[in-house]
Amino acid sequence: MGREGGVVVAQERDPNINARRLGLYLQRVREFVGGSYGEVALAVGCEVDWLVRVETGFGRPTPEEVEGLLVAYGVREANVAEIMIDLASRPDGPEWLAAHEERFRRGQRDVLISESEASVVRTFGSLLVPYLARSEVYFRCTEPQLHPDNDVELEWDLLSNRQRYRPGGRRRELQVIIDERVLDPRGEEEMMEAQLRHLLELGAGPDTTVHVIPKEAAFYEERAHPFDVLEFPGVADHISIAHMPHGSEITPYDLTDIWHFIKDKSALSPSDSRDLIVDHLAGRRRV
Repeated sequence: MGREGGVVVAQERDPNINARRLGLYLQRVREFVGGSYGEVALAVGCEVDWLVRVETGFGRPTPEEVEGLLVAYGVREANVAEIMIDLASRPDGPEWLAAHEERFRRGQRDVLISESEASVVRTFGSLLVPYLARSEVYFRCTEPQLHPDNDVELEWDLLSNRQRYRPGGRRRELQVIIDERVLDPRGEEEMMEAQLRHLLELGAGPDTTVHVIPKEAAFYEERAHPFDVLEFPGVADHISIAHMPHGSEITPYDLTDIWHFIKDKSALSPSDSRDLIVDHLAGRRRV
């Protein structure tokens, strides 16, 4: 929703998660400073209805309009202000998602949009290497087996954008937990060698940590399904994503504690995980 000549213009009926997150942040700021809808509308020269729609995600303010609201609230200099203004520049998520948008339901789009905005992604993979840590060779070998009807080139375009995208040029921290059994080449030695080297390369960088659960670790229910926990810059909110056979979906539960429990109780440290991966590369360890 926007404003043109004082007229409220309706946007899509079902707002995506970027619009809902931005609206929630703006609502929290307004409530924190104690301004009513009427007071804020008068201060910034907008309609109350427009402000309500923005806060519920049905409105799509421009970055300039968001900045105007933050100035009216007296919080323009806060660190989170730039994040909110930047978020308003992507009401439909990252540009590269547009080429794939028609293939996904709203819930699936929300998963991809949320992931793209996260400043920290904690990902746990039980049977496969998590998507954000997959090498191209590994992906091209496994994708046809998992989803034989998919266009591999189209899917790689999507995944490669997911892996390298950084909104606003911000840093993203990736924390990976994988089960050692995933490192079994299963007759695909070349594929697994490429994946192992990719994990070593990721772990050597400043923004990624890789934890491996050794095959000797006891199994328990919390490790049954792969999932992600997303954190966002400037706010305490987390979003958890469950990866199920029918697809990925945002869960109503915060799985942060479970992720840390798995890391602390089952996984090796990054340095020990690196040594284990090196042993696999050298053929000294097989699952």
